[in-house]
Amino acid sequence: MGNSENIGVGALVGYAASRIMDQATTWFYASQTEESKRREEELAPGGTLVQMGKQLGGAVGRNLTDEEAGRVGLAVHRTLGVSYGMAASALIRRGTPPLAAGLVIGVLAFVLVDEGTAISQVTDYPVESHLRGVVGHGAFGLAAGILLSLIDDFG
Repeated sequence: MGNSENIGVGALVGYAASRIMDQATTWFYASQTEESKRREEELAPGGTLVQMGKQLGGAVGRNLTDEEAGRVGLAVHRTLGVSYGMAASALIRRGTPPLAAGLVIGVLAFVLVDEGTAISQVTDYPVESHLRGVVGHGAFGLAAGILLSLIDDFG
């Protein structure tokens, strides 16, 4: 078994790739129009991580502050990244090349999480918001795939 097939290695790669994703989405957000940023703020005050945290807090009967909700949302975001890395390792174990495994997981994460969880609001968000999701999950998948490939090459 190669190192990239190890689920623990996949978890670490997923964490690292999620941090790279954050850099890519931050870079993209900075280039968005003010109108698209305003519309996003209307739809998800404080951002999607804050809104996710508030929803999860509400599900357990807690009214979280924006700061608390942001921490919860970030924890979920990191947990998803770790899980995606583990899934990429599982694909490698089944014979998928590392780069392809990372990219497949990045695409699936975009479709299922970014678009799938907000299907009722897909047309409400500006195109730039969707493109940021593509850039972010593409960066995640590419980073995960490259890291998993390097781990096999040098591991």
